[in-house]
Amino acid sequence: MRRQYSDFDIWMTIAVVLLMGFGLIMIGSATRISILGESAAFRSQLIFIPLGLVIFAAAAFIDYHFIARFYVPIYLLCLLLLIATQIHGELNDIAIRRWIHFNAGGFSLGIQPSEFAKVFMIIFLAKLLDTQGERINKIHMLAMVAVLVGAPVWLIVQQPSLSAGVVVLVICMTVMFVGNVGGRYVLFAMAVLTPIAIFLVYDFGRDEHIFLHYIARQYQLDRIETLLNPELADADSTFQIQRSLQAIGSGQLVGQGLHQGQITQSAGLPAAETDFIVSVIGEEFGFLGVMGVLLIMLLVVGRCFYIAAKAPDMLGRLIASGVTMMLAFQTFVNVGVVTELLPNTGVPFPFLSYGGSSLWASLIAIGLVINVNMTKAKSMFEI
Repeated sequence: MRRQYSDFDIWMTIAVVLLMGFGLIMIGSATRISILGESAAFRSQLIFIPLGLVIFAAAAFIDYHFIARFYVPIYLLCLLLLIATQIHGELNDIAIRRWIHFNAGGFSLGIQPSEFAKVFMIIFLAKLLDTQGERINKIHMLAMVAVLVGAPVWLIVQQPSLSAGVVVLVICMTVMFVGNVGGRYVLFAMAVLTPIAIFLVYDFGRDEHIFLHYIARQYQLDRIETLLNPELADADSTFQIQRSLQAIGSGQLVGQGLHQGQITQSAGLPAAETDFIVSVIGEEFGFLGVMGVLLIMLLVVGRCFYIAAKAPDMLGRLIASGVTMMLAFQTFVNVGVVTELLPNTGVPFPFLSYGGSSLWASLIAIGLVINVNMTKAKSMFEI
């Protein structure tokens, strides 16, 4: 393999920077910066972005083959952070542990390990499948992979963060599919999962659940119930989604203007700067603003897919494929939630939503894809 730095993807980098810059503006609006002055979230994101660009540069320019050599330590670090979250994580008012805070010399940094688990598992699983080759289709190898993937997913679900666990699982399944896992095993998995899914649907319809209460908390089940039967839900359960729809609807075609959204500027939309940032864009920049953001995101995802298709080796193809699914699936879920197509769940919009962990994980992921694009297979005439 050889490095060709002239193939650094400047256009995808510009697209990502545009998303981050616009996201910063919208975080300021979502936290009513024009009314209350500079907000803590705005100031923090101002720090997260330049630090994230440094991490992005490292992921882009350090050969991904070298990074992948440390796939076992990366996996162990992933598990260690998730376990530490269960033991030392910050506990909020509804008994959720998702963040770890580090304090040193008056400096405090909070990270969300489940966000980094997404990109850590891409690197680990890609290298594992690349190393094992066709041996991955042996039963004992697939069983081992299932355990290795299941462990971090289970730890994330226990936080609880069912949405992040599902994202990690979908990413890992994509990497395995691209990694040429035998079709018969895919059919076997479908044969096993289909009756399980049918049983879970049946269990959800019961007044007293048989199994669901072991894998989901009541508030998560209530969110699904609210989506399926909004007319039966109480006002508190539907408040956030209804406010989101009102904000998007009030923006109409071109929006009410920056800092002019009535719902946003009255602090009427909870989590506006994080999971519901698209609602803020819809209110202040309208349908055209939302479509503009989605088109830029589509270009980023499409470029990732193209790079995965022409990657110089299996490792690069698996990494780029995992990142493609990571960005595409998170975007789909986020937009699905704010438009009431999916149950209310906490999945940030890549590069737009407030949060250092989500931003840094996405920048590492996009840096790795650019890394793959700059790596070329040597021709038979090169030494």
